[in-house]
Amino acid sequence: MLSNMKGLVVVIASSVCALSAAYADTDGQNVIYVGSGTAKNTNTSVKSSNPATLGYLRLSNTSDTVWGLDVSAEGTMLDSTWGQRNSAQQATAFNFLFGKNLNKTENSRIDAAFIVGMREKASSCNKSYLGYQCYADQEPDTSYGLNGGIALTWIYKNFMVGARITGESKQALVGFRF
Repeated sequence: MLSNMKGLVVVIASSVCALSAAYADTDGQNVIYVGSGTAKNTNTSVKSSNPATLGYLRLSNTSDTVWGLDVSAEGTMLDSTWGQRNSAQQATAFNFLFGKNLNKTENSRIDAAFIVGMREKASSCNKSYLGYQCYADQEPDTSYGLNGGIALTWIYKNFMVGARITGESKQALVGFRF
């Protein structure tokens, strides 16, 4: 199920980016950003526990609407694959952003958005004795929970800085508008 979910997110994100690029000259502008920060719960047993985000925002020229997508490594999940027993691992979150422009001038703008999505909670499968992640190289069963928060961005000309706060992490954002 995990690979199906990731595949669906990639297809949706690619479609949104392609459509946004096609209409970039008439309806709005695109922003690509990355983020990094601190986890809500610092668990030293979690590998790669520093949260990180890759995201996309669509800024409308004709309204105050802002929307986007992001994929984030944040929070923890219980992993019972590769023969492990409930090992704490960093979770992946798939999120949509919906927001509004708060202030716009000739060279800059401030936008705020709600973050709503889903985050991995647990992944498990029967143990493989041949070195696969799961028995007979099957996909693990993955459960998801809700993920939510807010994002605030400031764009000056083509450079963006911002903050992203969810129930799992606080991250600084940097990006560019095109």
